[in-house]
Amino acid sequence: MPELPEVETLRRALLPLVVDKTCTTLKFYRKDIRFPIPQATLRKQFANQVVSEIQRNGKYLLFQVPNGAMLLHLGMSGHVSLQESMTPQEKHTHATFRFDSKTCLHFVDPRRFGCILWVPKSGRHPLLDKMGPDPFSPDANAKAMKSLAKKCRSPIKTFIMDAKRIAGIGNIYACESLFQASINPKRKAGGVTLAEWDRLLSCVRSTLEKSISAGGTTLRDFFNPSGGAGYYAIQLSVYGKEGEPCQKCKTPISRMIHSNRSTFFCKTCQPA
Repeated sequence: MPELPEVETLRRALLPLVVDKTCTTLKFYRKDIRFPIPQATLRKQFANQVVSEIQRNGKYLLFQVPNGAMLLHLGMSGHVSLQESMTPQEKHTHATFRFDSKTCLHFVDPRRFGCILWVPKSGRHPLLDKMGPDPFSPDANAKAMKSLAKKCRSPIKTFIMDAKRIAGIGNIYACESLFQASINPKRKAGGVTLAEWDRLLSCVRSTLEKSISAGGTTLRDFFNPSGGAGYYAIQLSVYGKEGEPCQKCKTPISRMIHSNRSTFFCKTCQPA
């Protein structure tokens, strides 16, 4: 699944292709993906409008035009490719958008967990309204997170992966950030101190920034050599390293199933 760094890199790659440009043509090849595609609304509100900006809200991309924004989410397997033609080049191409004679963006999503939707000028939308702050937002600060986690008995890893509390932190980056902050993933979120929240949020941002920096600046950079969208080659400390020695203390890295996901951590560096 594309994570926040991949989505942010995609956003940056798309900026020179679409900002201050007009989507002159858009075509859809199915009525829905994860949700029904509001085709009539997009043709009326998005087509023939100048895109002023592409904003990222968690893992959602918002193509801003005067009357609102087209919302794009990659889901579990989606990607955007740059083509010179509106004709689909890949299987599972669900929509194509023309911005000039040689700039056609194709939205491809084999598993169909992504979505293409419309957000009105108010910015209100059911997928966005209950989202927590972005990790890079000033609102994602230690005082605010400690207050939000007050009396919360959920594990801290579950808490930071909940988009309603803080947006866009996936499994890999949660494991890595908790390791860097020396916090056990099973710790109750309500028991994390203000100083620990400050350290954890700093580690979250640092981990994400490293992954974003490892990305490229073009759509081609978004894909691995096999042609699929993948995680960037950051130096992972614990994720996927069960049994390998911890780079800090040499204790074998442990793995447990946590909320149906693999959680990797060091029992010595991240004591319960």
